[in-house]
Amino acid sequence: MRSAAETFAEFGLQRATMQDIADRAGMAKILIYRLFPSKEALAAALFERVLDRLKAAAAEPWTGYGSGQMRLLNEARQDRAAFLLLLRDGRADPEARRWCDAYQDLLAGFVYPLLAPAAGSDAQAEDRARFAARQFTGFITETLIVWLEDGDGLSDAARVKWFGDIIRNWRRATREAYRLDGGS
Repeated sequence: MRSAAETFAEFGLQRATMQDIADRAGMAKILIYRLFPSKEALAAALFERVLDRLKAAAAEPWTGYGSGQMRLLNEARQDRAAFLLLLRDGRADPEARRWCDAYQDLLAGFVYPLLAPAAGSDAQAEDRARFAARQFTGFITETLIVWLEDGDGLSDAARVKWFGDIIRNWRRATREAYRLDGGS
């Protein structure tokens, strides 16, 4: 799977071949075909595994602002190539579009509880909260990519504090702007 992720990242999902993957893995192509009937099935298994790992990280108890992003980073570090394929490289590849969309939906679902409308909110508050949650997924993704690539020069403790401060302030401002705390 790691060799497949690295090969897909290098060549793209459309151009990479099973032979390219086999060569990188140092194995016969027939062995890959015994596990995965096609390149598409291999890519699907790879992306499903990443999404399952993200779901597992998100299912852990909340321990404070920024902690969820750190859990995602720790999961991503265990399979860097596969995560970067989905988070960064897959966005430009039409074959990965459905997986990128599934990731965005999953992430928006993780964010939504921070914005769930309070009792007494108007009928459109739910739609506004879902919209706002979806809008924030890009920032979360870009931050996760930078952290995974160690591109910011921060320690993990500084990252959690920085991200936690942003989430706390974003949540407050978003709830106010989108009128999610009831009233008009």
